[in-house]
Amino acid sequence: MKTIMGTAALAATIHLSGCASIVSDSSYPVSIQSSPDRAEYVITDIHDGKRVAAGTTPDTVTLRAKHGFFSSARYQVSFEKEGYQGTISPLDANLDGWYFGNILIGGLLGILIVDPATGAMWKLDDSLQVGLDSVPVAQPLLAPLEAAPGEEVVPAGDEAAGQETDTLSLNQSGATTR
Repeated sequence: MKTIMGTAALAATIHLSGCASIVSDSSYPVSIQSSPDRAEYVITDIHDGKRVAAGTTPDTVTLRAKHGFFSSARYQVSFEKEGYQGTISPLDANLDGWYFGNILIGGLLGILIVDPATGAMWKLDDSLQVGLDSVPVAQPLLAPLEAAPGEEVVPAGDEAAGQETDTLSLNQSGATTR
C-alpha cells in the first residue's frame, strides 16, 4: 500500500507541476562582453524603462527571464567606451524548449499556470558580446596656412595698418569693381 501511495504521489507531483519549472530556472546568469574590454554598459528593462544593472565589461549579471504572466523579459544593453562609438544591443528571453515537456507529461496545469507564473517557460542566452567601432580622429576643419616660397601669410582680420587690401564687390548691373 505504501508503494502505491508513493507512486501516486510522485505521479501527481509530476502531473501537477510544470516541466520547465522542474528542469529550468526563472533567472539566468548572462555574461556581458565587449571587444575591446573595459566598456561601460547599462542594462534597461524595455517594458518599464528601469535600469536593471550596470558595470564594466567583462561581467556577469543575473537577469529574470519573465516580465509577467505569459510575458518574456526584454532588455536593452547600451555600451560606451572613450574613443569608440557607443552601441545598443537587445537581449530578449525566448521560449524554453522544456516548456513543451508539459505536453509529453500531460501537465496542462504546467502549461497554463505553473511555468507562465514562475517564468520557467522563458530562457535567456548565456552571453551577450558586442564589438565596438573606433571613432576616427577628427581632422581640423581648416588646415594651417602655408605660404608659398617668397610670400608671407597674414591671418584674416590681421592686416597691417596702412597695407592695402584688394576688395571685390558687385554693383547693381552685376559687374565687379575694385
